[in-house]
Amino acid sequence: MNKIARSKNVLSVRLAHDRAWQPRGGLNESAFKRLGLGQSASNQRLLAQLEAENAQLRDSLVNLMLQIQALRERTRPSAV
Repeated sequence: MNKIARSKNVLSVRLAHDRAWQPRGGLNESAFKRLGLGQSASNQRLLAQLEAENAQLRDSLVNLMLQIQALRERTRPSAV
């Protein structure tokens, strides 16, 4: 795969990540209602921790996808 095609693939993965993982309202009342939680401080802290962990996992997923893509490209024979 040439450098331009690889750049387009990396860009599309990043754009897809950014679009797919937009926060959906953050820590608002509807988020608590969806989860069946009251609005206690401990529930708010728990939800904030879960959202932070979720964001870290999403970033890890994108990084792993990019690493897999790079490894695949290294193993392909180059077109001359």
